[in-house]
Amino acid sequence: MRFALIIALVAALLRQTLAAPYPLSNATDTTNTTFSTPSGGPYVCQRVYPADLAVVNSRYPDYDVDRLHQAKRFFMLRRQTLGEGEIATRVQFQRLPSKESNKTCRLEFVLPREELQKISGTNPSFNVYQVEREPDAIATWNTYKGNDGADLFGRVNGEPEALKKTRSVGGVSVINETACNETLTFQMGMAYDGGGLPNYWEFSNVAPPAWPIQGFRIVYGC
Repeated sequence: MRFALIIALVAALLRQTLAAPYPLSNATDTTNTTFSTPSGGPYVCQRVYPADLAVVNSRYPDYDVDRLHQAKRFFMLRRQTLGEGEIATRVQFQRLPSKESNKTCRLEFVLPREELQKISGTNPSFNVYQVEREPDAIATWNTYKGNDGADLFGRVNGEPEALKKTRSVGGVSVINETACNETLTFQMGMAYDGGGLPNYWEFSNVAPPAWPIQGFRIVYGC
């Protein structure tokens, strides 16, 4: 009887999880890691997930209607040769601490589960560039600055051995950190030409309470 009750409770919890919003827009998770400070007070890691992902395509440089693929949580990169059929993604975070807070925001990439992504090419590593953009500003290929002298913020190594190593230590890649600002925007594009086969990567950015969590997040407060 007790076992049957436990099974029923677990089933109810699963139904609640599956029925939760997917994903939460600009979700913030403050329940994870807590660290003690030298003064004895706790620092709680706060994790903020993207308010918006926007895919841009060099073949449609002025495209700004409903966003390419009409998606705000879908990440896609493609590159065969520079500027030819290239696809990049803009990732924007909102409602972060202000500059005056003097907090540091760390950009992390939680590797998608292998069965929940599509990745191909000889080296699908990608570059990350930090840019200044207003909240919810329209993203088109014409506003992509990754190949136009933008400062490199970080790089995610997409080679199989590198991904395997990252997964073996928890699956989280720390890209870089910067001073917090209410809005932080990053542009991402493939680092290398693909030769005969384009370098390609796609997945859905997933924020809690959906599961498994994957994709990009900002971490601050710890």
